[in-house]
Amino acid sequence: MFFRAQTSAVLATATDFLIMVFCYQVLGLPLGLAVACGPVVGGIVNFSLNRYWSFRVSHARLVRQLVSYMTVCLVSAAANSGGVLLLVEYTALAYFPARVVVALLVALVINYPLHRFVVFAARGSLLED
Repeated sequence: MFFRAQTSAVLATATDFLIMVFCYQVLGLPLGLAVACGPVVGGIVNFSLNRYWSFRVSHARLVRQLVSYMTVCLVSAAANSGGVLLLVEYTALAYFPARVVVALLVALVINYPLHRFVVFAARGSLLED
């Protein structure tokens, strides 16, 4: 399960980064907004792969999963945006390396645990209705 979830995360992160670069460098959006846009599109990719492949919980109520997932996405987007802005402002890192560092931390500390034990909790777990 962990390997499938990490594969899903890598694909979603690649999508996230492409959207971020496009929004920042092509569309000229402010950095914080560009960083926040990536997880929205990456989140769609990640949710779909996690629901049907990584955690195989397509039997669970879709609305409950979507609400939980969107809550995690908002927390993740805020952590990613804030983390990147802090690193860019207070270190010598450029936005892209800062984004990589923050993305790894957010993935391990926030996303995987919340996806595994809350959003896509196995049937019969304490967190499942």
